[in-house]
Amino acid sequence: MSSRFHVNNLFTAQDLRRIRALGLRPSDVKKQLETYRRGHSFLTLVRACAPGDGIRSLTGAERRRLIRLYDAEASGCRPVKFVPASGAASRMFAAWYAAENKGTFGNEELDRSFFFDLDRMPFVSLLKQNDDTRRMLKNKDVRAALQSILFPSGLDFGGLPKALVPFHAYRDGEVRTALEEHLREAADLIADKRGICRLHFTVSPEHFEAVKSFLRLSVPRLEESCGVRFRVDLSLQSPSTSIVAADRQHRPFRDEDGRLVFRPGGHGALLQNLQAIDAGFVFIKNIDNIPPEPLQKKILPYKKLLGGLMIEARRQVYSCLRQLEKTTLSSPDIQAILDFCRDALNADFPKEFQKLATPEKKQWLHRFLNRPLRVCGMVKNEGEPGGGPFWVLEKDRSRSLQIVESAHVDFSRPQQADIWSGASYFNPVDMVCCTKNYRGKKFNLEDYVNPDACLISPKTEKGRELQAQELPGLWNGGMARWNTVFVELPLAVFNPVKTVYDLLRPQHRTGRALKSSSFQTRPEKRPAR
Repeated sequence: MSSRFHVNNLFTAQDLRRIRALGLRPSDVKKQLETYRRGHSFLTLVRACAPGDGIRSLTGAERRRLIRLYDAEASGCRPVKFVPASGAASRMFAAWYAAENKGTFGNEELDRSFFFDLDRMPFVSLLKQNDDTRRMLKNKDVRAALQSILFPSGLDFGGLPKALVPFHAYRDGEVRTALEEHLREAADLIADKRGICRLHFTVSPEHFEAVKSFLRLSVPRLEESCGVRFRVDLSLQSPSTSIVAADRQHRPFRDEDGRLVFRPGGHGALLQNLQAIDAGFVFIKNIDNIPPEPLQKKILPYKKLLGGLMIEARRQVYSCLRQLEKTTLSSPDIQAILDFCRDALNADFPKEFQKLATPEKKQWLHRFLNRPLRVCGMVKNEGEPGGGPFWVLEKDRSRSLQIVESAHVDFSRPQQADIWSGASYFNPVDMVCCTKNYRGKKFNLEDYVNPDACLISPKTEKGRELQAQELPGLWNGGMARWNTVFVELPLAVFNPVKTVYDLLRPQHRTGRALKSSSFQTRPEKRPAR
């Protein structure tokens, strides 16, 4: 097939109706197919970021100053907490689904270990509320226990969003979901002077009503407990961010009935949701990275630190931009702006910059500064899967700070593989974003995406192989052209729950956490599965 696609020979009338129903144009889908043919590109790593080299490492005095700044000014900035929460809980329980299908974990020792672990899970009290489930636990019936947890006849955790899975049990018997813990964290972090706390959760269509119902029942109780008023918005990933699947010949993939197969565009699709938020700045954090309340209190100063650093950086950026609008600007003033761009925002100036005339220097600096801004926490890498902070070589030979995922590294090149393996910091997705310019107008965030940073990966559909494409990731290629500040945070801020067994990590077991002053990132040892 020619590299040029034509509507007349590529799409049927039914296809065109489906495409338009999603809010797409045929030309959009053709571009998606061209991307399959082209393949996703690799980034060129220059070196991994480290403290003093792309990552700011703050002194105690600097941390205290930034926290005071946040406490003094945050409420006037109308902050919002943005939480991608569309993930299904079924992935958490993958190993349990497999065991339920077999009726066992493989041998008696592992079955006993399962019940030992289950007794320490935060939701075990919910299983002990009636005689049947208590009897099942006593009889050590693996299949019955898993059915009671995963399926609609019981707790139906497999049908819930991760946001509504109980994450933490407290000494008084209270059990809290991930969503509730995020609300409680926000109450301490972003309530304004009137006690209003604004949050935005992205949810999937199939879970929208369940989340909405939970909030309707829970928010009044939480408002009374936390002493704030919550303003919670929910949004769906736009259907227009869907991407057509392709076969191995890069043609549109069709299901058994001949219909085009579209797949979600990944978390990069949430850039549209972020665009719609009206806020002075936005905290972004994943739904599964939330500790119980005692650890939230300990971590809160680091959240405020990020916010204080954003307030300070934003103020300096706005001041520089207003100076650059002046008709005349002295050489020392230009040098001060240049130093700020280099030292605070890691600007990589072109070699010929110093030879430019003053008006051209001002234009360059204005273009560089007048972009969305993000402040991202980074933690020491302890072996968790995910991206990290790197210096990346751009097409114009400049260097920029990027959060890079392994899929965008060409491991066939030994030098690139060595740079990746030598990295010592990790992205916990704990950041603050400013999406407005110095005149209070929103940036068009699509203008700052690296479109080449999409991702193509093999998948299967009912046993048939296909290619799936994802948009540039929200905090990866989706923010590639933002101004970026990386700051070192302690590992205590990172408490992910990717599998159900992560709930057994010490920091998620509230009783242990209340006694412990150390924050471990490894789960307790248990029999391998």
